[in-house]
Amino acid sequence: MNKNISFLQVFGILLVVLGHSPNEEGIPFLSKWIYSFHMPLFIFISGYLFYLTTKDICNVKLFDFIKKKFIRLILPYIVISSIAYLPKVFLSKFAQRSIDLSIGSYVHSLLYPWDNVIRFFWFLPTLFFIMIIVVILLKITKNKLYIVFCFSIIFSFVVLNFIDIDVFNINGIFNYMLFFCLGMMYCKYEVKVDAVLEKNISKIFILVFTILIINAVTNLFDNTIIKDNEFDYIKYRFFYVSIAISGIILSIILSKLYCKCNYNFFKHLEDKTYTIYLLSWFSQIFVRIIGYQILNLSMIYVVPISFILGVYVPVLINIYIKDFILKCNKFRFLSIILGINLKR
Repeated sequence: MNKNISFLQVFGILLVVLGHSPNEEGIPFLSKWIYSFHMPLFIFISGYLFYLTTKDICNVKLFDFIKKKFIRLILPYIVISSIAYLPKVFLSKFAQRSIDLSIGSYVHSLLYPWDNVIRFFWFLPTLFFIMIIVVILLKITKNKLYIVFCFSIIFSFVVLNFIDIDVFNINGIFNYMLFFCLGMMYCKYEVKVDAVLEKNISKIFILVFTILIINAVTNLFDNTIIKDNEFDYIKYRFFYVSIAISGIILSIILSKLYCKCNYNFFKHLEDKTYTIYLLSWFSQIFVRIIGYQILNLSMIYVVPISFILGVYVPVLINIYIKDFILKCNKFRFLSIILGINLKR
């Protein structure tokens, strides 16, 4: 994998963990800045990697593809959510969203990703279904990416205004498919896009940085979705997508600078980002309960601890479980559940 994308993966997951470190009140400027683009960035990276590894879509067998992505995305979603379910029930008095101990509640948490016990796991089924839809559309259109991209624009700016379906996060699928397709488009035209970026890197950096700062410190771009007026909704979508793309472009520029300066301070995290995503909740929820709700500590103390443990507890688990599997040649299924890359 090229160094630019590796940087983007690490940068994205660090934003996720940092965004989950404050308490419910959050840090207004930082939280708004992070949440304006960090998940579109993740979807964008997924689209890039998808196109990079499956360019010859006509030869992809749909059933095999679904099976592979189910194992990669949905199996960890089900297993880890199930492991977290009982602790979340028993710790409901500390939780922002309490849940009941019942089969119905458990099934609901899996079918409605935004009600999952680990809320930010909505990303996994959303990405799973986006990939399936994209593969089907690419097969139907005989691998014409621009047509699929046009579909994603229609889904984002038109269809999403007329639906409100939370099961399987259908709303999120129509929302984020645009960024997935943008990732594919970037992969296809990377050389041309990078040439434009490098030629105007200072001007573009100042522009996107300014847009993100204005969005983070003001209410200039209203984040409330207005569905009773189609024009207002399209205006909202335009602002939302523009801000998210600005964050993606800023991240790409940072990746270029990181590579140009030959930095390597993210290297130790490069193949562990999926594990961090899957396991960071456990250490962060522990810190949240102890720090905020029992000891009533300030975010000044809790946020750094939550961030560090949210990143490095999963990293240590990744290292030791990987070493154990490779030495004993047993329990390889753990690598699937914990997002561990077994390649040396």
